[in-house]
Amino acid sequence: FLTMYKSLYHFTQNLGNNALSYDERAKILWKNPYLVIPKRIFWTIDDVRISEKNMVFEEVENGKLKSCFGLENFVNISLPNLPEIVVFDNHNHALFFWCEAIQWGILEPNFELIHIDEHSDLWANENIFDPSQIANLEYAWDFTNFSCNVGNYIVPAQRAGIVGKMIRIENEFQLDENLDYTPAKNSVLNLDLDFFSPDLSHIDDNKKIACIKNLLKKVKYVTICTSPYFIEQWRALTILRRIITEITTEQN
Repeated sequence: FLTMYKSLYHFTQNLGNNALSYDERAKILWKNPYLVIPKRIFWTIDDVRISEKNMVFEEVENGKLKSCFGLENFVNISLPNLPEIVVFDNHNHALFFWCEAIQWGILEPNFELIHIDEHSDLWANENIFDPSQIANLEYAWDFTNFSCNVGNYIVPAQRAGIVGKMIRIENEFQLDENLDYTPAKNSVLNLDLDFFSPDLSHIDDNKKIACIKNLLKKVKYVTICTSPYFIEQWRALTILRRIITEITTEQN
């Protein structure tokens, strides 16, 4: 049964994000590990909330289990004079939403991807996304959740012709190079809020936000993840609300 984000899904398979440290987690938990995939709603920035029960990512660090709670719901946000924005927790979900945006006619295949993230998300992935299935959202949901994890969802999208040119912003040098970048008409801003984690605190937040706001006004579609494992969720949501508040204020 494929929810396609229409309802909460309990993910028990040893696949995707749930495959990370699966055997070690099973020994610690004395049961098969599972993760939750939240449902998606269409609402506002105020509805992007941290969940106290949706455990969406889990890893073993130095023999200790680290469990991360994500969002209550994934949220599609529509704002005047800005592209559609979808907010979710683990970054691999972006792949499904790209396919959905292509099916909806917002994007065309081979779009330009502007990837702002502490990580490249370009790990190798032996699974092949069938290009003929880009418009098949059941296939896209299945592939996104069972054949990808947070670090390896972009390479299959490139091979399938979903993603074309990629602009990577992972450090201050790349940020400075792209502060005033004008993306292609067929483009996506793919933002990981872990770009604001303490690991990158040496880069001024105001500069990061200025770059993001510039791109938000120019791209066709926006995917934003809150990365529970890589940044405290309260910090991620504080930054997200600041970005949305500032850009909507400027638009008015």
